[in-house]
Amino acid sequence: MVICVGQIDGAESGLPDTMIRPVRRMFAGRHDQVARARDFVGRRLAAVPVVDEAVLLVSELCTNAVLHTASGNGGTFEVVIYLGLRSVRVEVRDDGSSQAPVARAAEAFSDDGRGLGLVELIAERWGHDGDQQGRSVFFELRWKEAE
Repeated sequence: MVICVGQIDGAESGLPDTMIRPVRRMFAGRHDQVARARDFVGRRLAAVPVVDEAVLLVSELCTNAVLHTASGNGGTFEVVIYLGLRSVRVEVRDDGSSQAPVARAAEAFSDDGRGLGLVELIAERWGHDGDQQGRSVFFELRWKEAE
């Protein structure tokens, strides 16, 4: 079952417009690898207008994978990028957790808990699939053609 939050106009589900072959990379489930994942996404998406948003959101998803899933206990996580003509979908696949990802209301004085709220705010659509054996959390961003 795929849980999706937010809808792209005219899109029911699945991947955004025409996709090229996905690009993927595995990372050790450590905090220092989040920066490497950001760099990976930034380099792969350098030419798209939403690169900064994608880097921010992948940082949030990778941090969650390290903090809240089995990936952070000696496991790994994978980042997969699907680039379309005017859209990108980025997935972070982790080693699973008994708790499903949920965007929480940010506490005014909290140092954490804002990651999925940012994803929900910025992404056209986001969602997750999986369980304690492994989970994939994704976001999709779109942009208009240059005039």
